[in-house]
Amino acid sequence: MQLLKKHVTRTTVALALGIGALIGGSSTASAADVHPQYVTYKCDAGRACVYDTSGGVWNMDGCGDNYIYGRFNYARAHGNSFTVYYVNGTWDFVSAGGQRTLDGNNYVERVQVHC
Repeated sequence: MQLLKKHVTRTTVALALGIGALIGGSSTASAADVHPQYVTYKCDAGRACVYDTSGGVWNMDGCGDNYIYGRFNYARAHGNSFTVYYVNGTWDFVSAGGQRTLDGNNYVERVQVHC
């Protein structure tokens, strides 16, 4: 029951974030500026993933910058390599097919997927 409750909560959060992005998105953004990304409970195939400190997993797809803000403590590359950039100017690199721990005490400002 606890697992079901956790899954429903995460799904609700992911839907709310998606709806908020659609409603509150910038009117000057083009379709080329949007990278498909979502929060779920696992890292999906072909995605660049960062695990937040509260248990959610950001799945990112597409080359280039994915602007996210939060604290993440683990990363996994199910596809291309990527670089995690922190607000204090430091960064961590994750090789293609690799995984590593991240600085969970530092805030991430973006993830750049290399293609």
